[in-house]
Amino acid sequence: MGMGQLLPLFLIALFFDAVTVAVVRQGNQGSSPIVFASLVAMSVGSTASFLLAALLPGSDRLVAVTVAATLGTLFGCVTANDLRALFACRTKVEATYRGCEDVPTAHVTTLHYPVFSYEHRGRHYRGRSIQSVSGRRAREMSASGTCPIYLDQRRPTTFITRRGVGVMTIIELLCALGCFAAAVWILASS
Repeated sequence: MGMGQLLPLFLIALFFDAVTVAVVRQGNQGSSPIVFASLVAMSVGSTASFLLAALLPGSDRLVAVTVAATLGTLFGCVTANDLRALFACRTKVEATYRGCEDVPTAHVTTLHYPVFSYEHRGRHYRGRSIQSVSGRRAREMSASGTCPIYLDQRRPTTFITRRGVGVMTIIELLCALGCFAAAVWILASS
């Protein structure tokens, strides 16, 4: 591969390497270990893909397998994080809706993270859900003023707004399985 073709791989690897180092330096890797694992997987996978493409002529198939496995790991970790939250956040409390923190994503859509205040075991909390909700659901929460949330007993600042597997979790799982299947297919088609 020529340097022009390698530039996107290099920039992706550099981005994930820099973000991983920044997270480690700030000490934030412990707050969400599964998400941090996906970040490390993206860093290692993208760097390995770049190095294979740059240093091993004729490694296109191996690079494709590495990229597919890396993306599969990313989607798998995101799915695992969603499922972990579902199992960890089981304590139901009534909470007061305080608005949403909106996070735009690449000019395609906006993720809405509802903010609540609530009380648990005599302490008052205010925080943002680890799950995003649709704009329609955010409007419903605003109209009702209160709704149940489900928090993690060990970390009461971690909570979700619904218990159940959502469409996004199913899509993430299918993407993970598809990426791993593609990696196996590429390897098998020698």
